[in-house]
Amino acid sequence: MSIRTVLLHAAPDSGFDDRLAYALALAKQAGARLLALYTLYPAGVPRVGRALSIYVNELKREAREKETAIRARFDAAVAAAGVAAEWKVVDGEVTGELRGAADFADITVVSETVSGTTDDELAAILPEHLALTSTAPVVVVPTGKKLSARIGRVVVAWKPSREAGHAVRLALPLLAAADQVLVLTVGENGAATSQSGARLADFLKTHGVNVEHKHVEGDAAKVIAAEAAAYQADLLVMGAYSRPRLTELVLGGVTASLIADPPLPLLCAH
Repeated sequence: MSIRTVLLHAAPDSGFDDRLAYALALAKQAGARLLALYTLYPAGVPRVGRALSIYVNELKREAREKETAIRARFDAAVAAAGVAAEWKVVDGEVTGELRGAADFADITVVSETVSGTTDDELAAILPEHLALTSTAPVVVVPTGKKLSARIGRVVVAWKPSREAGHAVRLALPLLAAADQVLVLTVGENGAATSQSGARLADFLKTHGVNVEHKHVEGDAAKVIAAEAAAYQADLLVMGAYSRPRLTELVLGGVTASLIADPPLPLLCAH
C-alpha cells in the first residue's frame, strides 16, 4: 500500500499555512495528489431555529468571501511545490464532509486546536472528531512550530492495544519510506510492554523498515515528547484514545494532551 491521496482541511483559521506546507511536503515525498476540502457550513451548529439559521447564513456568507484569498494562497503554494492538487468547495458541515472524504483518501491533515479567531473556534473539534471516527489516519499539525520538509525520522509510541496497532498499520507506507524509526515503549506494564515493542520492531523489519526499539520509564506524555525531541523526529505515530474518551477528558490522558498541544506532527488512528 502507498499514499496516493492526501486530504487537507482548507479553512481561514490560524493553522492553515502550516498544515498546507506540511500536506504539500507529504504529498511531494509520497508522490501523491493533494485534495483540499473547503466547507461553507460551520462545525457544531445545528440546522434548527430561525436565529440559528440567520447566524449560519452569515457564517456561510463570510466563508464564501474568505475563499478567494485562501484559494490564492493555496494555488501559489501548490505551484511552488509542483504537486498535483485539487481545490473543492462543498456546502456541507466541515466535520461530516471531512469524515466522508477521508474514506477515499490515504491520510487527512488537520491542525491542532488553537484559540483566537472565530475560524479557529469553529475548527476546534476536528482533530479529536476525526481521530475517533475516520477510516484513514489523521495527522495533527502544530501551529507556529518549525516543521521538517521531509519525514526522515519517525517515533512510534507503542503499547499493545488495538488503536496502536491500527495506527502502525496505517502508517506503514511512511515508516517504510523513513530513514530511521524508533519504536518507543513507556513503563506501563513494564516488561510485557517492552517485549511487545521489541516484537513490533521485528515485525516492521520484515517490511523493510530501518527500526530500533527503546523502553523508558516515566510519565507517558512527558516521555514521548522528550524522546521525540531527542530523536529529532519529524513525525510521531500513536493510537488514539485506547482508554474510553470520557475517562481521558475527565482524568487526562496521553491522547488528549498530545492532540491538544502536539510537539510535532502527530499521526493518530483509533
